[in-house]
Amino acid sequence: MLNKLLPISTPPSTGVKPQTRHSLWGLLWLAIATELLYLFLLAISPLPALHLSPTPLPTSYPWLVQPFQWLTSGLPALTLQFVELPALLFGATLLLFNVLYVLALRSLHTHRDIDMKGSRWLLFLLGSALLFGLTLLLLPRLFSDNVFTYIFAGRTLTSYHLDPFRTTPAQIPSDPSYPWILSSRHEASTYAPLWLYLSALITQLSASPAFLLLLFKGLALLTHLLNILLVWSILGRIAPSRRLVGTLLYAWNPLALIELAGNGHNEGLCMFLLLLGTWCLLRARQPRYAAGALLCFGLAVSTNLIALLVLPLYAWFSVDHTRNPWQIALAFTWRLLAMLLPTLLLFLPLWNGANTFFALTSAIDMAHFVHSPAGFLALPLRALFTWFAQLSHMPSYLNPVASADLTVRASATFVFVLIYMRQFGEIRDARLAVRQPLPEQFTRKIDPEGKLASIDTLVNGWTITIFWYLILVSGWFWPWYVLWLFWAVVLRRLDLFSITILMLTATALLLYAFTGFSRDPIATYQTAIIFGLPLVYLLIARIRGRHALE
Repeated sequence: MLNKLLPISTPPSTGVKPQTRHSLWGLLWLAIATELLYLFLLAISPLPALHLSPTPLPTSYPWLVQPFQWLTSGLPALTLQFVELPALLFGATLLLFNVLYVLALRSLHTHRDIDMKGSRWLLFLLGSALLFGLTLLLLPRLFSDNVFTYIFAGRTLTSYHLDPFRTTPAQIPSDPSYPWILSSRHEASTYAPLWLYLSALITQLSASPAFLLLLFKGLALLTHLLNILLVWSILGRIAPSRRLVGTLLYAWNPLALIELAGNGHNEGLCMFLLLLGTWCLLRARQPRYAAGALLCFGLAVSTNLIALLVLPLYAWFSVDHTRNPWQIALAFTWRLLAMLLPTLLLFLPLWNGANTFFALTSAIDMAHFVHSPAGFLALPLRALFTWFAQLSHMPSYLNPVASADLTVRASATFVFVLIYMRQFGEIRDARLAVRQPLPEQFTRKIDPEGKLASIDTLVNGWTITIFWYLILVSGWFWPWYVLWLFWAVVLRRLDLFSITILMLTATALLLYAFTGFSRDPIATYQTAIIFGLPLVYLLIARIRGRHALE
């Protein structure tokens, strides 16, 4: 069914007002159904069996829990000690969000002759995303308590004048945000400098945790709306026939909405800077836009260090590969350093020598796997190494589990490096195929759709790199990590790999529902469920020879 979502690459016809009106009404009804479902999520979120993170909002605004009280008075079984029912209801709700999401995409495919250039579509997507976001803004409980660690990190700088990299919430239990930090009370901040400064600025506006929570979530919602505008503008330049579908892919995605407007994660700002850098890249014929692209990509690193994977690929893309190797190396180096410069400058006021270095590096947990695909792969190897150690009567001081984990990490990292290096080769080949320096390339149409082939290769490289980083290298995984590559996925053509990532955005949300099954066998295999379904789909589809759906 998913391959039927794809729009046919044909020019939009004239005289399409009836089709446009029909499709708009169809999406309107789906938007209403989606909004009702978000309201239902707001009503069930206070259920204790869901183990969601508490917030100060119900205390400050008691009317927010009124829907929950109405619901539980009509369905008293939800409040009983029957853990599975609320968790099943929660999981079904999250899946239903994605069902409506898919139906919206099918609606656009069914009426593919609609006018995709009309501003009414952009206004509709912005308005509907704003409505969904405002509803999620009022969630009385959160799926993650990270937003309160943002508040604490900001107050560490402004209220206590302490080093955020060496100060844990447990050291200042009197801080107003402390009661709402549950998962990382003994962990210092590891956020990038730009986000720390922005958090410090926001915390100066109020001392109320409830008001600060709304401010951080409001900022995340604002970045989501700005990202919609950027996706619309970028696709209008590189793939006009995919503009509407691609913008809807981002605007209505349940994971993006829940993690940004619902949980207030800073990935929204990182995606904004990466998309803004891409927008400037498409106008790099003018020097100010070329400089703007370097600045935006550099600032993205100052928001989230995962953007470090993006920078080398862009620097490699932007050089003229028709020059001699020394000139290419020099051009690549100065571009990379120019993008890293903002992060280095922003780090300087926070840098406290070796103390800061050891505080940041020691915060990286290399000894444990949390919801990580690499950790799941380590399970059979641990069993094998343990069996061999017992069979060989090895000394007790030898740790076969640690050996298995190290073997998995080293092997997976080596494979990732090979994948990463391959992206540089793909980008170089695409640039040489055009055989023009970067500024002139943007005036040349590569295919009938107006897509710039090397730009598409760059976006593919970004997506593939971050995806395999999540699979092979990252020892931790949380649902919002998928947003690290989702911003690039919506710019790609909707092929097998893109559909795999979209499936991952759906299955990743199930991680929150699995907390209700902590004592069941499903908790052990939740990583296999989250990543296994998309990867199995990708494998089966490739075996069947469906290499391109568009």
